Amino acid sequence: MSPLLIGVGVGIVFGGSAIAYYYNEKTNEEIERQRRAYRDRENIYSRYNVNRFAQDENYRKQRRDHARECKTLLLREIDKHFEKVSPITQAYQEFYDAIVTEIKADTTSSYRKSALQKEFARIEDAQIRISEYAKYLEFEKTKVNQLWDKGRYDCLIERPIADALLPLEWLYPGKLLVVEFDDFDKPLGNSRHILKFSGFGEQPEQQKALALSYGSEFPILIIKNNNNLFFGCVARGIVFHDHIRFSEPLSMTVERYRAASNDYICTFNDGLVRAALPQQSLLQPEIRCIPGQSIDVYFDSFSATLDSNPLRTTESNNKKALPSITERPPSTMGYDEFELFIEADADELSKIPPDSSFYDESTHWSLLDFDVNNNLISLGKGEVEAQCGLSEKNDGLVIRKIFVHKLPQVGIDLPFEFILLSSELSASELFGWAYGVEELLSFANQACINSTTSKERVKQVEFFRRWEKVVEYQKRQESIRSVEFEICPVQIEGSYYLLNIGSECIKQSSLNDKSAYQFMKEIENSGFLQYSRSCRLSIWDPENVKYIPAARQAQKIRYQLENGNIEIEAPLYNFKKLDFTQRHKFQLVVQLPNAPLQRQQIALDALFEDRLVEPNLKNIFLAPSSYVAEQQEFWLKNNIDWSGSLTESQKHAVKVALAAKHIAMIQGPPGTGKTTTIVEMLFQLLQKNPNQKILVVSQQNTAVDNAITKFKKAFSELVSTKVSILRVGNPDKIDDGLTEEHFDVIFQNFIDKCLSDTTTRCSQYNVNQTNQNQTLGNNVAKLNAMHEWRALLMQIKDSTKDNKISDEFFTTMLANKNLIGATCVGLAARYSGIDHVTFDVAIVDEAGRATVPELLIPLLRSRKVILIGDHHQLPPSVAPVLREDSAKDEMQFLEDTFLEKSFFETLFEQLPDKCTASLAEQFRMSKPIGDLVAELFYTKNGVRKLYNGNKDILNTKGFVSKNCLVWVDVWGKQFKQHGTTSLENKLEAEAICSYLCKLSKSITREIDVAVITPYGAQKRLIRKLLYSSGGAQQIKLGSLRIKVDTVDSFQGSEAELVCYSTVRTHGSLQFLLDKKRLNVACSRAKENLMFFGNRRALEKWQPQTGEVNLFKEIIKRSYKQRYKSDHNKGKRSKNRVEKDQKPLAN
Repeated sequence: MSPLLIGVGVGIVFGGSAIAYYYNEKTNEEIERQRRAYRDRENIYSRYNVNRFAQDENYRKQRRDHARECKTLLLREIDKHFEKVSPITQAYQEFYDAIVTEIKADTTSSYRKSALQKEFARIEDAQIRISEYAKYLEFEKTKVNQLWDKGRYDCLIERPIADALLPLEWLYPGKLLVVEFDDFDKPLGNSRHILKFSGFGEQPEQQKALALSYGSEFPILIIKNNNNLFFGCVARGIVFHDHIRFSEPLSMTVERYRAASNDYICTFNDGLVRAALPQQSLLQPEIRCIPGQSIDVYFDSFSATLDSNPLRTTESNNKKALPSITERPPSTMGYDEFELFIEADADELSKIPPDSSFYDESTHWSLLDFDVNNNLISLGKGEVEAQCGLSEKNDGLVIRKIFVHKLPQVGIDLPFEFILLSSELSASELFGWAYGVEELLSFANQACINSTTSKERVKQVEFFRRWEKVVEYQKRQESIRSVEFEICPVQIEGSYYLLNIGSECIKQSSLNDKSAYQFMKEIENSGFLQYSRSCRLSIWDPENVKYIPAARQAQKIRYQLENGNIEIEAPLYNFKKLDFTQRHKFQLVVQLPNAPLQRQQIALDALFEDRLVEPNLKNIFLAPSSYVAEQQEFWLKNNIDWSGSLTESQKHAVKVALAAKHIAMIQGPPGTGKTTTIVEMLFQLLQKNPNQKILVVSQQNTAVDNAITKFKKAFSELVSTKVSILRVGNPDKIDDGLTEEHFDVIFQNFIDKCLSDTTTRCSQYNVNQTNQNQTLGNNVAKLNAMHEWRALLMQIKDSTKDNKISDEFFTTMLANKNLIGATCVGLAARYSGIDHVTFDVAIVDEAGRATVPELLIPLLRSRKVILIGDHHQLPPSVAPVLREDSAKDEMQFLEDTFLEKSFFETLFEQLPDKCTASLAEQFRMSKPIGDLVAELFYTKNGVRKLYNGNKDILNTKGFVSKNCLVWVDVWGKQFKQHGTTSLENKLEAEAICSYLCKLSKSITREIDVAVITPYGAQKRLIRKLLYSSGGAQQIKLGSLRIKVDTVDSFQGSEAELVCYSTVRTHGSLQFLLDKKRLNVACSRAKENLMFFGNRRALEKWQPQTGEVNLFKEIIKRSYKQRYKSDHNKGKRSKNRVEKDQKPLAN
């Protein structure tokens, strides 16, 4: 068996009393003991009453002795009950801690959290009851002693024996009662507690009115007390009694939206009950709720008094977090909802007590255990465990054994619904579903594996937590600037003081060539940002050794920018401990919004808070090596009708991607037809089901545009009838063929049409009124409404110039689109509305180049993800600030964790084979280049993984050289300009420029030329030599279309001729010989690849342990030439031509 955490609090010992008290029941021992105690008290009472009215001293002494005997009995029973309080309290606390710890653990699956949250309210109530029970016993003990001390023997002898449970009349915050009006404002039983309506002002009357409308008896929830006065809320009582207990929806009213926490404040009965509704908990999160709107919700996480969310930290203002609610029914998690039958024999069901919570509709099935070898699955419902096997046709479950436990069986929530049927019915014929059972077994098996992979999950959680630190560091470096200055404030009027920050002080505090002054200039010129929200002024508090707010109201601070200086007029606090006639240290912090980083932070938060469309993806990300591949039945059983000619490896990759239920990963080496593969996936997916929504994202616009444009051209009929495309991103960077599908164009067309229709209707309305010679009368309101609508449309049209498009409109525009294209960065930067859209499939090209937070943005909103990339090429491109030493000093994990290995590589290496595929034939590179790339970078343990797809004999006619691989030996020297970290090599730059100038005069065919180098300084030098102005991205030289860039920037591109400048002539070659970077450099060329570098220096370099000098192999395979420059002529030592070299004249 592979046991799961069947009961909450495994390892916590619950005695019989704790279990009974949990259910508010007495143990058999307590019942019997109480029966004996009452019998003894009756005996004492009868003897006491025999001489009750006698005045004889002897009789009075006897009554006193009887009273003492009764006192001893009462205190003995109280002490006996006290004995159970401490162990029960401890057990419940451990139980409570275990639940909270597991719920809050990042490693806990969303299904498990859902099951635990349902049990949370019960244990919290039990904790409160045992705490109140101790108070009740203490109260009884005090009362008994008081009656004895005061000689009130008659009252003492009639005092009830302390109960084993909390009496009904004992009130406490969190207690739910059903009462009548007569129960208010008077002592209740022996407790002397007095019940009152809660609230201030008109609220008590509001409570009474609600109670009257409910009926003669109504529920009330005790929410607080003051000594023996207990205040109850009828509204919360109704919510608990009628809705939470039975998992029934409650209609609440939306009060307002909170942008900071991305949720809505909702109220019931004019604010008597308040709760927070996260936007992600809406059934349609893309649609913005409006104030006053009614919405049916279920309470999700709440305290016993229904005033807070105990599983969430406090709000930013240190107030308790409100209870959370959801629009999703609690029986399912809102994902795949399967309905399976469970066949039960009457004899087995008879073991379950009739009053068991098993029969309660509010309790739900959960997974307890799974025996993968025998397909035995244990399900829990209430305190019942049902051990089930498969039906005869494997299309349902059959209960083999029933076990009734003392505690509720809490396992893992299931995305399945079950129908309990008698064995006398033909269950298979009515409800049989073999595929659904397969899905259940797969889910159970994966859940069992997840429960045993805690170490792997903890390690992965730490990996994601580190990314949080990285994003936070980037935000500080890129979005925040601060300046500290010391000054004596000058009082100008009232509480206003003048503070001047000089330009020199500001420059000293600048970071990455950006200062607080420049940030404030951007705020000033933005047109929508405000100083009050972006600037924070603080003063140093020497007593508490920290900065504290300096001004009363941020919106009243006035800032003036002039000639690099910042002038501040601020209403400073009147600090008694600070003398403003003296100098003080101030700090000004300026923060600019950084949309991409904010979106990445939100994506990481969503992962940890289980706000995923497909919860299984989190389990996969946390334990990829333990994932058992789930596949879709349709694509496994049906032959695929291919749309065109694909290689076998492309077909296999498409099959893997289509069949995967949750995740598929395709490795695509250079030139292997990744775009062709993506286009085929799109065709197959949309041909089968055009109603699904597919997202295509990549790191580069060209990759997205290539895929969608080729799909449009190849399947024009399908696109025109069943596919609606939307392209998201910067309109200046997208392909001309997708202009009409761009969001801005579609949006503008929609607004123009609305404006046109509104203008026409206004004109027609005025004409009709004039023709009929009528006064407008009551119709004025309609005409005004149309004019207001037109004005609003004009305002919206103007706002689009600054990309101020509402999230709601963005998601609405996506509603009828089934193919959406975007870049990861573009999606993150411009449209936060992506958080509210659900995609059926997300296809991520160049996934190996995206950072984890960038990937999470689309992945968390998708039911299924297909990641396409190549982990043998460059890892994710990270921000320059993360490459600096200061970043590595602060985050020592940075280099090993993020900069060398991508998340794509980790997943690809650890996921099962059914989830992964590799493209094996390349069609870009000529055979010598293809062989070089395959054997150097795609051969493992002697087995080659990449082959040349073109089997024809190599025809070099038209190539710039019949030698596809050329090494040009340049005896230059590396050089570093003062104040920079990058290297350049002037002679190599001259050699490349000289060669291209000569080539441009001899070649007539137009070709693309890429000049690439690992170093930015060399890129700039070559561009300067080729094109002095350096303005154009592409340099035209005869029939040559030349692009000069770094290797990292050229990944994903290709050219007929690639010229690679190595630059280095001495020192470490670690950066130059980085295998992934060199792979990119070698695999960009379609026809000819030319290296320019110092052959002797590179060949002689001795690698350290674990390093390989790949240049030796490249030089060995290349045709060698040597560059001879004019200024080197006559220098014998630099004119030597080795035997295997031919000169390359300038």
